Amino acid sequence: MKLSETLQGQSKVVLIVEALVLVTIIGVLDSISGWDISLFLFYAIPILLVAWFGDRRLAVFCAVACGSAWLWANRNTHPYATTYGYLWAGVNRITYFVLVAFGGAAMKRQREDFRGRMEALDRARELEREIVRVSEHEQMRIGQDLHDGLCQTLLGIDCVAACLKADLEAGLRPEAKTAGIIQELLQEAATEARDLARGIFPVQMDTHGLAVALDDLVTTTNRTSNVTVTFESHGDVAVEEPQQAMHLYRIAQQALNNALSHANAKRITIALDRHAADLIMTISDDGRGLPESQISSRGIGLRTMQYRARLIDAHLFLESAPNGGTRVRCIVPIPPCRERPQPSP
Repeated sequence: MKLSETLQGQSKVVLIVEALVLVTIIGVLDSISGWDISLFLFYAIPILLVAWFGDRRLAVFCAVACGSAWLWANRNTHPYATTYGYLWAGVNRITYFVLVAFGGAAMKRQREDFRGRMEALDRARELEREIVRVSEHEQMRIGQDLHDGLCQTLLGIDCVAACLKADLEAGLRPEAKTAGIIQELLQEAATEARDLARGIFPVQMDTHGLAVALDDLVTTTNRTSNVTVTFESHGDVAVEEPQQAMHLYRIAQQALNNALSHANAKRITIALDRHAADLIMTISDDGRGLPESQISSRGIGLRTMQYRARLIDAHLFLESAPNGGTRVRCIVPIPPCRERPQPSP
């Protein structure tokens, strides 16, 4: 156990007794050394120890004890002509020791305040991580329920509608056209439900889930908007950690939504690149770009992207592209995925 932990665990009575023993030892040594060799500064040691591991009142008591010990140690060797002069010097010493006690207590309080702020910050960060984790877990559950429940139900109804349409067509019934319309609407609803499920929890639990999810995001965006969106990947862009993949996807999703909503872009590119031990994700558009004031602003979308980047130890950059438009770059340290052993035949 460390000395500081030992002193911290002692009772105040034991601490002040140990300090008084140390004061006595310093006083005896000061008496032996005489006036020419002063041990004045060493009296601050027990005072600081009591202030640091005890409280301010005990430190002031120790300061008075140190002043008394100094007076006793130099009573026969001091150069003062009168006793009053020597007593005044003693008062000055006691005042100095009391100031040392207050200073040590202030340092301790500052350390405790700093430690409290750091602990509060750590708790806040842990709470934020837990909120994000729970949110992503609930989104995964809802997405799976949509995919395994609603989507399958719609597909089942679509099959029934197809059979009904076939029967009506075989009987030359005019309702066959209505049945065909119902089938088409069911297929569109199933597609929208499937896209919604993928949007809620798009990244599968495998190393290539991020690339697949981004490719699906691009496909869905191209189907529902007039903007041309492309996805590119170069090198080993696999991500082993599902949480990292999810946060990277959400950053790309937010950047893509910003470009669609505010940039008036005609073309948007999402790219994944490997550079040494870093994975670089870039979302660039050919829109109107952002003025410097907007780049430095802290909108909720940008704050969310920056927060997600911090959670995975990534660096996020929002900048104007060289040929116009806006570019969002997220650089995260991810070592290349290890080769998995192939199953034996």
